[in-house]
Amino acid sequence: MYRNSYRHQASSMRKWLLCAATSLSVLAPASAFAQAVVPADQSGASDTKPAGLGEIVVTATRRSESVQKVPISLQALTTEKLEQRQVVNFSDYAALLPSVSYASLGPGRSDLYFRGISFASEGAGDVTQESVAGIYLDEIPMTSAGRMPEVHVYDMQRVEALSGPQGTLFGSSSLSGTLRLITNKPKLGVFEGGYDVEVNKFTKGGANSGTVDEGFINIPVTKNIAVRMMAYYDHTGGYIDNAPATLTYQVYPNGANNVNNPNNVPTGTYTISNSSTLAANSTNNIAKRNANPVSEYGGRIAVLGQFGDWSVLPQVVYQYLDAKGSFNYDPKLGDLTVHDFGPTENRDAWVQAALTINGKVGDFDVISSSGYFHRRIKNSNDYTYYTAHYDQPGNTSSIWFHDKNGNLINPTQEYTGDNTYDKFTQEVRVSVPKSWPFTLTAGAFYQWQKKQINESYGPAGFGQVNQLAVNEVLNSAGVLQSQGLRGDAFYLTENNQVSNDYALFAEGTYPITTRLKLTGGIRVFRAKTQSTGFDGTANGANVGAFIAGCATPFTAPRLQACNNVGTATPYDQSGETHKVTVNYQAAPGKMIYATYSTGFRPGGNNVIAPTQSYKADTLSNYELGVKTSWGRNFRLNAALYYEQWKGLQYSVIPVGYNGNGGIINAGNARVYGLESDFDWHIGKLALSGSGAYNDAKLSTDLCDAVSISALVPLSTCSVAAGTLAAAAGTRLPRQPRFKGQLQARYSYTVAGLDAFTQVAADHQSSSTSDLNAVNDQLLGDVPGFTSADFSTGVSRDKWSLEFFVENFTDTRGQMSRNTFCAISICANPATGTSNTRTLPNKPRFVGLKFSNKF
Repeated sequence: MYRNSYRHQASSMRKWLLCAATSLSVLAPASAFAQAVVPADQSGASDTKPAGLGEIVVTATRRSESVQKVPISLQALTTEKLEQRQVVNFSDYAALLPSVSYASLGPGRSDLYFRGISFASEGAGDVTQESVAGIYLDEIPMTSAGRMPEVHVYDMQRVEALSGPQGTLFGSSSLSGTLRLITNKPKLGVFEGGYDVEVNKFTKGGANSGTVDEGFINIPVTKNIAVRMMAYYDHTGGYIDNAPATLTYQVYPNGANNVNNPNNVPTGTYTISNSSTLAANSTNNIAKRNANPVSEYGGRIAVLGQFGDWSVLPQVVYQYLDAKGSFNYDPKLGDLTVHDFGPTENRDAWVQAALTINGKVGDFDVISSSGYFHRRIKNSNDYTYYTAHYDQPGNTSSIWFHDKNGNLINPTQEYTGDNTYDKFTQEVRVSVPKSWPFTLTAGAFYQWQKKQINESYGPAGFGQVNQLAVNEVLNSAGVLQSQGLRGDAFYLTENNQVSNDYALFAEGTYPITTRLKLTGGIRVFRAKTQSTGFDGTANGANVGAFIAGCATPFTAPRLQACNNVGTATPYDQSGETHKVTVNYQAAPGKMIYATYSTGFRPGGNNVIAPTQSYKADTLSNYELGVKTSWGRNFRLNAALYYEQWKGLQYSVIPVGYNGNGGIINAGNARVYGLESDFDWHIGKLALSGSGAYNDAKLSTDLCDAVSISALVPLSTCSVAAGTLAAAAGTRLPRQPRFKGQLQARYSYTVAGLDAFTQVAADHQSSSTSDLNAVNDQLLGDVPGFTSADFSTGVSRDKWSLEFFVENFTDTRGQMSRNTFCAISICANPATGTSNTRTLPNKPRFVGLKFSNKF
């Protein structure tokens, strides 16, 4: 009932957004000012296009300046570049950023890394360490570890990728870099709009076509007030088949360790299927082709008011995503194929409200940015293979459940989550007058975050298990597993985490000579986190193993777990980050710079060890770079760097803790790297490319934790003792040593129309899958691959028509690998049922797009 109502409301909202945009595009001309004058761009960061390459203006240093004058490693994807490469979502633009890698379970479920500063260890619950990279939508951070919001890229001014720690101006979780998505702002005195219509299809499979409908409009309300609106609907067909299949469990009488069956000998079988035509015990008929379609819609509205020296810009962005099925396939079953036996879906709705006030106090520039971000994720996952892997003789997790008549219920676990994220941000910046001989920006930052994690793991119907029918496994208080937790939960997570971040920062530049400049920055921060909640099984709750500071036994059936919660020791840490840069303008269009910068990622609480917090890890960056332009038609930038990662946060899962783990500051790592990008126009031919080489490895041994009561790494460890997780010299996971992209675009005229033909190629080398040496060997390295795109089109005046093929060779590239449960179990051939999943790149994708601007 709720799901149907939710989808009905979502469908109505989508239609309303599209109708509103269409109606406004029709009605607005009547209200546009005939005498409107086009002023300078009010956003302060537009792309200008003089003859030749043109200038790209960015705001990476919190002020508008040419990308060629910013002494940091920065790649900016302009509106033109985003449109040329058919960029609509995160995976599209991540392919164009050579220093960026990521791991993902599908749309809205990704983690972002810069320069190989990545982690891939077995999960430690859902209250886990923060991301190593910061993500901003305009001025407001929206970073979410493992849950990067899927911002739709349309009417977007540019994407900025700031490599290396950005700890002075962007703060926490900008440890390895910062990704900024900059939207187009309202323009005063200008009426303009446009729409784009696209049809597309994955060439694999049958009816898996999709469509993209997008539109924007800018309306001058008065001479000093303008409104800009954008709305879109995007449906993409699936490409992974959930093939019909059955799975047979071994049945043990009255539990795996029953006294009547001491040798754990199975006495029968229990078969399930994902198709009603295959077996009697099918509760779902979910086998289908192209089982992972994605539907999303949303919109944005911004109002700009200019009142003398002051401007006010409120903006609201809303997006809704519904991604069905699995986006990782099982290679052993065939190309892009899985066997899922339960529902998998990710419904992700978020809204961001922001208010930016810009003005002057005397000759000082003042900017205030306020933002509120609210997100709710309803997620379900098939956990069949988690159940199957623990269906092993002698495994105490192999528990079989019966209904009130003594009949077995389907033991297959399912995961359901209902998680809420709230974030409030306030930042104030003050800049000295432009007439002063130096630049200086100083400010204060505050951020409040609350995560409410509510997740349940268990078989359907588990909550109705009857104690009178058969004596299932009891906890020490004599309470059934099914009597202890909510609903059908065998394992339950109910955690609230509240974080507060405070910072004071300043960054300024002093011209030592007309060519030599010195930049310095500092950020003083304080990070506080408080966790409260429950994480575990009913038996674990009874003995206090999974509940923070609470050992009160469960004594009543169907006890509400959140009435019996504990509070972990608060995390509270202060520190500083720094930046020093020297840049020298050797000649017009040629700059060299040297930078030392630091960044940090906050620490936090450990649910399974409430008195054992983990601290912030830090990154130090030493960088030497050049920004060069050679005439009007060639531009080349490059940066050479060395980074030291200290106290890296690493998760460990003790045996017997049902997959729940703790985080320790385990060791150190280092990165040697080189990144570069170029643009070259040769008459009608435009060439561009970028690439990065990263050699990222541990610089110290990574040792296991001493114990749960002492969550710190062992002082010494070895392979012989079984305490060495990874030795010094082990590659950091997820990041290919080399990643690059090239694009060639030729413009010409045909039949009086402007035309183009474009070919682009993306390449990345192999990467490892996990930091732990044993786990990485079980998962295996991800091989390198090369894919290529083709597009061609025609245009005249304000309209254009474009045909494109992404990955036209249909190369099956692998991005990352994962498992359902502990890697040592789920990826181990010794268990006899090894199952890993692989995230592929996008299969061959064909589309036709019509655009019109007015």
